[in-house]
Amino acid sequence: MTSTDPRFERWRDLVLASVPALASESAQRALEQLQSPALSHAVAGDRQHTASVLPLLRPGPHGLAAAFSAALRQQLRDEFTRTPHGESGARTGAAASVPIDQLTLVDDQQIEEDIEVARVIQLVDTAVEIELRELRALCATLRAAPAAAPEVVPLRPEVAARALSRALHTLNLSRDARLLALRMVGKAVAERLTALVREHTRELKRWGVEPLPYQLRLTPEVQRSGARDDGAMRRLAGKLGAVAAPAEQMIPRLLSEVAKQSQLAPVLAALLQRLTVPALRSAKVEPAVVSSLQHPLWRLVDRIAALGALRGGSQAARLAAQIEPVLAQLERGTDSSFAAYQRALVELDELATGWADSQLADAGVTAAPAAGAGSLPTDWGGEGSLPTVPMELPGQGGTDAHKAWVDALREGDRVRVFLHARWVSAQVAGCSSAHVILATQQGDSLQTLGRAALYRLHESGLATTIEPAAAVSDALQSLTLELE
Repeated sequence: MTSTDPRFERWRDLVLASVPALASESAQRALEQLQSPALSHAVAGDRQHTASVLPLLRPGPHGLAAAFSAALRQQLRDEFTRTPHGESGARTGAAASVPIDQLTLVDDQQIEEDIEVARVIQLVDTAVEIELRELRALCATLRAAPAAAPEVVPLRPEVAARALSRALHTLNLSRDARLLALRMVGKAVAERLTALVREHTRELKRWGVEPLPYQLRLTPEVQRSGARDDGAMRRLAGKLGAVAAPAEQMIPRLLSEVAKQSQLAPVLAALLQRLTVPALRSAKVEPAVVSSLQHPLWRLVDRIAALGALRGGSQAARLAAQIEPVLAQLERGTDSSFAAYQRALVELDELATGWADSQLADAGVTAAPAAGAGSLPTDWGGEGSLPTVPMELPGQGGTDAHKAWVDALREGDRVRVFLHARWVSAQVAGCSSAHVILATQQGDSLQTLGRAALYRLHESGLATTIEPAAAVSDALQSLTLELE
């Protein structure tokens, strides 16, 4: 990126010049810690790999300090040439056009490295949260950025942590030794970065750089969240002016709007409209149909819309053929109860899981864990590392919030995950028996993570749901605005 501010070049030189000292001091600090008597309290696994890590921490052209310095300087050059965008630019577009053959299977072991990288970032963020905010505002001015987004700071924690991870991959280390080095050196890098953030903030202030004024920005998710309440349906019914028979006007119009906004193929849009008959029948005996978004009818519509939005052409026709028996049973049956739609939801979930299993099997990915593999956390080792005392993971005896989160993911949900040593926004593109398929950016490969890997990320605070799929809610908001 080219900045018109004359202090930009001076600041870039300052940041690049700080790299060799950061790398050498971090390696030296880690070396001292590994050689200290405190290492005797480390777990046996760490002590086993210390011998292979120690030589690489000593000064020299083939050591970690040199590799880390080279990797970080290269990454910083890339950061300086990249044009920073506003925070809204981080939102990914729909990635439904990515075919299943462009699929990247995320190695479950990579998740452990990502967790170690995240710990480095969290250490710095916790120690200098206020200073980091100040530095973002100052850097935004230097780079003429529209907002003080995290990416305007080139030497931010995630950049240094990614460079450290890449440097370790260039060295001849086993995975366990690499994790030990990442943990030990990462902690030292965090300590040194904390000091550098304060130093750079003071220096830019001394140069007379004015911080970019803070701005209140509402994300699209926050702007839409106001419509996601049960009162939204009642407000729409009132605006339609059909108090005597709101369902007859609202339900067909709402289903049509859902199909339009989700850009469903004609065959799926027509299928969705077939829900009008059973929905109107249910509305006569259950007022919740036209008063609550939590009714399973609308959750069924959300599921069909989310699945259909990801498929077009022949895939849409195949999906319609699979869904048709589920809707035919609702359409022709006499059961208009809450439970009938719940059963339809279960059937649709089973169809979606089978579809994803088939796609992954065609791509060469094992669709299901081996029989008797145990619950989700035990895929990572449900017992502790003590040699004689088995230790069950927390939550296995009762409700496990992390497993519940993974199990609740559905196509169309927007999530935020720490993946490949960086935070990314993604849309759930498929849920198989053992994996979750994520679409990150338009045109990128689909990322396929094991459910156990997602469990570990959520357990470590590195995965969350930004916005569940809610096509009905979005359609309600659009129709309400049209009638105002």
